[in-house]
Amino acid sequence: MDELPCPHAWTVLKNQQLKPGQYCSFYYNKDKFLRTYEFLVNPMPNESLWVIPTEVLEDVVIPPKGRRNAGRQRKERLKPASEKESKRTFSCSVCGQGGHNRKTCRNRQK
Repeated sequence: MDELPCPHAWTVLKNQQLKPGQYCSFYYNKDKFLRTYEFLVNPMPNESLWVIPTEVLEDVVIPPKGRRNAGRQRKERLKPASEKESKRTFSCSVCGQGGHNRKTCRNRQK
C-alpha cells in the first residue's frame, strides 16, 4: 500500500543479503526525497481571502450511502508485532514460581 516492504519482508531481505532499497518504490530513493523539498511551499492565506469558483460553491456534497459494519468499533488501531508490548508475568507470593497465583498454588497450606 505505501510501496515499502513490511518489517518481516525487510528482515528476510537483509538475511538473504539483498538490498531492501531495491524493493521500495523509486519515490523513496534519496534523490526523489530531496526533490520533494526543492520548492518553497507557501502557507494557505486566511479563509476570508480564498477565491472559490461559483461552480464549486454550488456543488452539494452528500455523504456516502454505505452502512457501517455491525458490532462495536475498534478503539485503537491494530499494532504490528514490532510495537506490541510484552505481557507482564506474575509469580506466586507463596512459592515464588510463575504461571499461577496464591489461590491456585499447590504448595499452599490448607
